[in-house]
Amino acid sequence: MNIQSLLSTLTIEEKAGQLLQLAPFFFIKDLKVEVAGALRALDLSEADIFLAGSVLGIHDAKEMIAVQKKYLQRSRHKIPLMFMADVIHGYETIFPIPIALASSFHPDLAKKAARIAALEAQTAGIHVTFAPMVDVSRDPRWGRVMEGFGEDAYLASCFSRASVEGFQHDGIGKEGNLAACVKHFAAYGAPEAGRDYNTVDMSMHTFYNHYAPPYQAGIKAGAHLVMTAFNTFNGIPATVHQGLLRDILRGQMGFDGVVITDYDALQQVITHGVASELKDVARLAIEAGVDIEMASTAYFRYLKTLIDEGVIPLALLDEAVLRILTLKEKLGLFDNPFKGADALKATQRVRHPDHLATSERIARECTVLLKNDHQVLPLDKTRSIALIGPYVNESSTNGNWSWHGDHRLNETLHHAFARKGHDIVMAKTGNQATDYDRQDIDTLKQADVIIVCAGEQARQSGEARSRTRLDLPDGQETLIKMAKATGKPVVVLLFCGRPLVLKEILKADAVMLCWFLGSRAASAIVDLVNGTFNPSGRLPMTFPQNEGQIPIYYNHLNTGRPYRDERNEYVSKYLDVSNDPQLSFGHGLSYARFNYEDMRLDKEVMAINETLTITVTVTNDSQQAGHEVIQLYIRDLVSLPVRPVKELKGFQKVWFDPAETKSIVFELKAKDLSAFDQHGKPQIEPGTFDVFVGGGSNTTLSRRFVLKDVGIK
Repeated sequence: MNIQSLLSTLTIEEKAGQLLQLAPFFFIKDLKVEVAGALRALDLSEADIFLAGSVLGIHDAKEMIAVQKKYLQRSRHKIPLMFMADVIHGYETIFPIPIALASSFHPDLAKKAARIAALEAQTAGIHVTFAPMVDVSRDPRWGRVMEGFGEDAYLASCFSRASVEGFQHDGIGKEGNLAACVKHFAAYGAPEAGRDYNTVDMSMHTFYNHYAPPYQAGIKAGAHLVMTAFNTFNGIPATVHQGLLRDILRGQMGFDGVVITDYDALQQVITHGVASELKDVARLAIEAGVDIEMASTAYFRYLKTLIDEGVIPLALLDEAVLRILTLKEKLGLFDNPFKGADALKATQRVRHPDHLATSERIARECTVLLKNDHQVLPLDKTRSIALIGPYVNESSTNGNWSWHGDHRLNETLHHAFARKGHDIVMAKTGNQATDYDRQDIDTLKQADVIIVCAGEQARQSGEARSRTRLDLPDGQETLIKMAKATGKPVVVLLFCGRPLVLKEILKADAVMLCWFLGSRAASAIVDLVNGTFNPSGRLPMTFPQNEGQIPIYYNHLNTGRPYRDERNEYVSKYLDVSNDPQLSFGHGLSYARFNYEDMRLDKEVMAINETLTITVTVTNDSQQAGHEVIQLYIRDLVSLPVRPVKELKGFQKVWFDPAETKSIVFELKAKDLSAFDQHGKPQIEPGTFDVFVGGGSNTTLSRRFVLKDVGIK
């Protein structure tokens, strides 16, 4: 297909149509699709509809084929539609939510999950997924932390890269692969007060060093689309921010793919107060470099008028259409408009037993053991258990954005514990202590261990689900108090999509963070509880003591008056709680015990063109095999601008047999010691650095070295 020749044959109206994305019901009126009111009110004619360039969501192969056939029958140039959807953490086989995937500290697992999601989703004729979401967030009040990879730019970059590689695999032109869309550009994860869609106000230094790297990583991995963010960025809505989209995204980051808005975002530019009518919005967006508008019609209604009036040049429209047509060509749609859509393959691939088994294996590595006093866990199957709480018989463990996942197909914890041979003396659902009567209390006392299955509901985290209070909802904390009053050991299995305030929860003897782990959550959790497998997850976000500490994150700046446990009252501290988090980034326990010793550097002075080798000896000082997540951090002691007290620069997830000792090696190059200035340029500043190695961000095993300025030009 000669894209340039095709472009030259299109009218302005046809070109503008390629920039329009509609839901499938516009083409087949009886499709049962949930669509927001703004999309129903677009007021398009039937002729207008059959100029659109892409479709938002589709149910299955049959519907995709019906929509594409009807469209091609009416299209003058037979330019196929692209079908896009939110395939975030699985299609019908659901994997752990992204923040849980990040807890694995094993990016290859995210790659595997994305690969399977692509294989399943393409059977419905989906070509593009609106994933990965790589917005860094330091505020757990924001509900969409569940959809991202946590608070750290380095960790999120690793998972961003892996996810794109998993979705796109060996090329988007091949069947079974999806084009990835990195989102949301930019800084969507930093809304004021953690309130979704709210204002974002940050320095360019903070943006380039702590928020931009995961976007860049996804782009370098080859993502073909980038989605804009709802928020303002330095006072301008990101969707029409020319400096952000043209100068930074396309200029500095080198992105040459398709830029798409989020849902109805161009219409919202008016609400932001930047424009008074859609005609102005269309001008701002096309000048900023937006190619596809989702669920609004600013381009379709006004681009021709703007071009005819000489307000914008035709070349701006042409470059957007060229990018869209090029993406369709790369996807192979001109050769096969129905690419991937295959009902028979759907029956063979979707929820394949191998896919479900992989989901379970991944879920086991995403679970984080937060507390385990007196080695309550793992539980011997000879010990009787009582199960209480809202998640005893709940199968809604998929989490938000599991669009095609059917939670009714999931096993419950009650069933999984029974199936795996545990002696259950009681299994009763209830949100709070008043849901249990005296007879229930007597039964609880007969159990050897009480397991409280508690947490957020799946739809209490996700988009538009911000919270000011991060404790357990519906009085669930009273369950822990009730269970503790029996004198029995108490284990909490905690389901959530964000860090919670754990003050009451940590009064239990053991706490296992289960997030929302997907289709095989219950089986994975039970195998971890009984020790069939060893927990190995680590926290990708800091857990605060209370909401007043938010935002709280491990890689903070030192300030000019840091608190050092001294008598001076004029230091950076609180009066009512310590500065410390409840649980730090990178924290996670194991049934094994790991000792770190003999940390060595191969040199104390490093030239800028050299590599520093760090070696540490790690020993599994137990008879329990398992993974350890070995983490490497640095600190630049003197720098302008200032640097954080610690920065993650490497991690390895390593398997240890019982009593095994391994020598773990990391390498650092000068670029790993660099930071970005306020213009986005990397700066390598010579000086003194500390390097830390351990099992979390609070590790104290460290060595010091000096970076020389030899080689700096």
